[in-house]
Amino acid sequence: MYKMYSNKPFLKISPLTEDEYLRWSGLLAERLGIIVPKERKMFLQSKIWSRMREIGYQEYDKYWDYINSGIEGNLEWSQLVDRLTVHETSFFRHGPSFDLVYEDMLRKVQLSDDTLRYKIWSVSCATGEEAYSLGLLAHQVCQESSETGIKTYFGVTATDVSSPAVSLAKQAIYSVDKLKNIDEIYHKNLVFLNDEMFTIKDNIKKRMAFGVFNLLDVNRPSNIKYDVIYCQNVLMYFEKKVREQILNGLVAYLNHNGLLVLGQTEINAWSHPKMKRVNKNRTLAFRLK
Repeated sequence: MYKMYSNKPFLKISPLTEDEYLRWSGLLAERLGIIVPKERKMFLQSKIWSRMREIGYQEYDKYWDYINSGIEGNLEWSQLVDRLTVHETSFFRHGPSFDLVYEDMLRKVQLSDDTLRYKIWSVSCATGEEAYSLGLLAHQVCQESSETGIKTYFGVTATDVSSPAVSLAKQAIYSVDKLKNIDEIYHKNLVFLNDEMFTIKDNIKKRMAFGVFNLLDVNRPSNIKYDVIYCQNVLMYFEKKVREQILNGLVAYLNHNGLLVLGQTEINAWSHPKMKRVNKNRTLAFRLK
């Protein structure tokens, strides 16, 4: 007979005091730039609680010391970050933005004389749905352009601050309920593992590169340039000043005529001397002049 309960005692953890809230929220702001306002104190508390209970900690001070100690602390910090950053996502989450990327890539194919190498960066890839959506889309454009005689290649770089999320993205295994947002035109590039799970074909996977990246490091010098930087559903976690710093840093990663695609409601009144607003309904995007 199966046991319906455990004899292991339930860990009782006290609520975050005001000082503890300031300490933990300050750590998130310092390391990740993420702001947790007072009205989200319970969210912060519940995520820390759940992780502490999993590994047997009852006191915030001792858990604090643990995550700030050596290699083990760094590994534990990545687990906590995974709890504190939201990974709710889907394939082709905002149709008009993906349409814009499709149109941009197709236009650059048409303007190309011989070979096009199109590079995309999914800035906050979470568990990979956004990145693979961009990969499926780019692969489709490559197929469509093959008849024109233009050699077209693409690569997708996908990053996230959460190491566990990036690990899941690399595996690329998804439940079939996520198919509802994937147009049938892309189904030929999916592999159904069973009645409940599917993955992405290897010819697209090999064009994908995943890694952990903290957006606060975006101003570090880089020789990599992208034709599209897709940055949605992440800026909302930063205060306005930090959002602007991140966007200014991303500009340096764009190729000539490169496209920066943002979430419609994530930033207001941002401008940059090198960028021009793209005129397309239901999108917020800028192009490098």
